[in-house]
Amino acid sequence: MPRLPRRLSDALSPEPDDTTLERITSSIRPPARIERATHAAVAVEHGRGLVAAARARALEYVATEAMQAVAGLTELETLYLRRTPLGEARYRAIADTASVCLAQIVAETGRR
Repeated sequence: MPRLPRRLSDALSPEPDDTTLERITSSIRPPARIERATHAAVAVEHGRGLVAAARARALEYVATEAMQAVAGLTELETLYLRRTPLGEARYRAIADTASVCLAQIVAETGRR
């Protein structure tokens, strides 16, 4: 039986004239099917990451557009309230309903 290393550091850093480690690592190669499966699994995970990033950007875009729309509705509501104060309840109901619908769109985008 060949000489076994006494310490872990000896096993991890073999002596320069020791070719045992070189023979073991160069002779063992995983089968091609395992390499292909590994590359396929890495590609699948990479694709999942790309999809998750695209979903995050889509949610950001939808949320930004919804916030701008709500800001515009609020501005219009204020304008119409100055012109005709008696329609306050109707304007508020319309703006609130539209804001809730926009919030639902953002929430549905985040769930997909």
